[in-house]
Amino acid sequence: MTRSIARRTAALLIALMAAGCAGDYEGAPGAGSGGPAPGGNAGSIDAFYKQRIEPRLAFCRTCHVPGGVADVEDGRLFMLGVEPGNDQPLLRASWEALGGNGVGDQAESRILLMPSGRDARSHSGGAPWPVDSAAYADMAVMLACFEHPAGCLDGTGGGPVVADAPLLGSARGGHAWFDFCEGRDDSVALPPDPRSLVVPGVNAGKAVFFNAYWKDCHREDVPVGEEDAPTTCGELRDQWARGEALIKGDGAIGAGWYFGGSGLDGNFSAADYNLLWQAWGLPGRPDNFDQLAAERYGMALGTARNPYPMPGENPDASDGGSGQLPVGFTQLRGSDGTWTGNIGVNCHVCHSGKVGDPDEGEGLGVVFGGSNSLSEFGQIDIDLGGSAVPGVPLPLPVVVGKTRGTNNALALQIIVFLIAQDIRPLDPDFLGFALLTPNGGSIDAPAWWNMGHRPVKFQDGFLAMDALRSDFGFYLPGPGPGGFDWVRQHVRAGDTYISSLKAPAWPQAVDTALAEQGAVLFHAKDLWAAELNNPVPRPEAGNGSCASCHGAYAPRYVNDPAFLDTPALEGIASYIVPRDLIGTDPARVDSDSEAAEQHGKDNFFAYPETINADPDLDCSTQNRAEIRQGREVGYLAPPLYGVWASAPYFHNGAVPTVWGVLQPADRPTIWRRVSTPTRPDQFGQVVMGYDTRFARAYDRERLGWKYDVLACGDEGTTPYLDCNPSNHPDDPNLSLLLNLLSGSNPYTWYVGFGATRNEQLEDRKIYNTAMYGQGNQGHDFTAVLTDQERRALIEYLKTL
Repeated sequence: MTRSIARRTAALLIALMAAGCAGDYEGAPGAGSGGPAPGGNAGSIDAFYKQRIEPRLAFCRTCHVPGGVADVEDGRLFMLGVEPGNDQPLLRASWEALGGNGVGDQAESRILLMPSGRDARSHSGGAPWPVDSAAYADMAVMLACFEHPAGCLDGTGGGPVVADAPLLGSARGGHAWFDFCEGRDDSVALPPDPRSLVVPGVNAGKAVFFNAYWKDCHREDVPVGEEDAPTTCGELRDQWARGEALIKGDGAIGAGWYFGGSGLDGNFSAADYNLLWQAWGLPGRPDNFDQLAAERYGMALGTARNPYPMPGENPDASDGGSGQLPVGFTQLRGSDGTWTGNIGVNCHVCHSGKVGDPDEGEGLGVVFGGSNSLSEFGQIDIDLGGSAVPGVPLPLPVVVGKTRGTNNALALQIIVFLIAQDIRPLDPDFLGFALLTPNGGSIDAPAWWNMGHRPVKFQDGFLAMDALRSDFGFYLPGPGPGGFDWVRQHVRAGDTYISSLKAPAWPQAVDTALAEQGAVLFHAKDLWAAELNNPVPRPEAGNGSCASCHGAYAPRYVNDPAFLDTPALEGIASYIVPRDLIGTDPARVDSDSEAAEQHGKDNFFAYPETINADPDLDCSTQNRAEIRQGREVGYLAPPLYGVWASAPYFHNGAVPTVWGVLQPADRPTIWRRVSTPTRPDQFGQVVMGYDTRFARAYDRERLGWKYDVLACGDEGTTPYLDCNPSNHPDDPNLSLLLNLLSGSNPYTWYVGFGATRNEQLEDRKIYNTAMYGQGNQGHDFTAVLTDQERRALIEYLKTL
């Protein structure tokens, strides 16, 4: 620190200490001078300060207070107090510490230059006072009064200061239509879908950037044979009610299930389910069978009744039975309400999880529509000794995830190959796509509660959000006209329910002051400011903040025309970040090759009816070259509603906490989430799932799940192919070969027969970032943040 800065800082500290004893400044001595200011208008200056300046400083006080994120070497030159009534002398002292109004005709105080965005040094709070704003004009008058009190208020206007919108507040996801219809009559017409506002040219030059756009897959000129979107609150409620029965399960009439639509056969019988303890190697049916089934197969037990008949029970005589299924299973019922004793696997096996228990706080427990990182997808097929897929008699000799909690549900080559109406056996381009395209690797399912704020879907924007059929890919009751017709008849209602879901609210108290600092940083801090020397290339547009990619949420910024064209765009994120800029594991985006896009466009799920020479009207595969028109392929930055409840992070679930996302250096290489404690009398005999108890397993400081860091060679990390191939001292060749094969063939990644022993299931809890598709690299531009800024951002994210 130079002597000049040291002297100015000392003067500011003296002013801070003086302010600690200061009271109300109404009528106090002018300009902090200890006496009346020259010109005899001290009272007028004080009145102007109280009316026009003190409210403006509320924003500055968010960060420029002792202990705030601006409490750093340069930021200490402008510091305010905890109480607003004490800030007049501190403002004067800060003005002096920053060199007053400077010298010369063009000189201006940094107090004006930085918040107006005209200082060469960046302002982490952005530019809240543009040159043409009332705040800028008022502060310019006040600083002129500091320098020349006499006559400084001549010609200044009066009037109240418009109150700023708050920094904290969140819609918590869902779809805006449900908020709109709250308390309104069924006949009320719905406003435009906010996602439909995201079209080419929207938000041009604004802080939030969009480069992927809404497509209407249900235009009047394109008959797709599906129910129209609702137009009134009554239609919305009707579709929601039908969709809830279809999607939620819990024994509802009409519930949907895995490759069975809403039929009554189910994936397996309750009688078979009741015998699963035999496959677990237990001597008899345990008294906590329901919990153990949920733990082993990676699902949550909810508080809502979800019955099945236990041994010896008649389901119709016992209202479905006295057993409790996990949320990923549902017993099927006839249209007259009779119970079948057949069980179906539903969407929640991958898309719903659990955070905490209801006794730990309001809103804790089962999380519908969250990103379920609990699932041990497909293990029940192994334990049943046959496939749960209708028509397939044996367990499929593949695994759909290398690690518990991940999957590869969007297996493009397999889906297109199985569903394609013409597999083009002699087309070399098709064979090249089907046999040589890289595998997508591990995927962590996105949260449903963000669907109402995404114009495109999947990790790379592969399809338009209005391409509803893809959401029912695993409900398709067999390819062909019958199955396709069932999807057409039901998909609108299902989507309406799914898009209504809200993210759970953070269950504990929030440090409001710290969260407000985080809100400012999230929306306004330029991570590519010159002095930060960010080595990652700057995005093509936006203001360089988190909001630039992930959307605006704070009411103050949502209502700021510098951020959004209209507040209706609140929370919408639709920026596909180029592959090499985001830098995360490329396996998923590489698997969505041009060949996959070209052959996928004719797939039933991609709405081939909409294929059009006009790319703005074409609703089929969205990453084809003719649709992208020069936009680079990459990963879609998601909205961040309920981000605290959707760990682990990145598209492949490679990072267990938000802290690790923001600080790349702290990401573990091989890690394992903690497991639910085993009951003492069952220790060593059963497999427990990931622990979801909030007090025991959730890291509230780093925002995510607690985990153990493992080293290569620790128990469960063998054989050697589980370790980092570049560092292993023995033989890395097999691991390197498997990664190479997975990167050049879509099927080798699936090789495996699932876990047949408890030890194998335990080992699948280990997440190894050296394995194909599971890298934890990327998002490195947040390395320029300070730890204090990361803590503030994390506190803010709790509020979304």
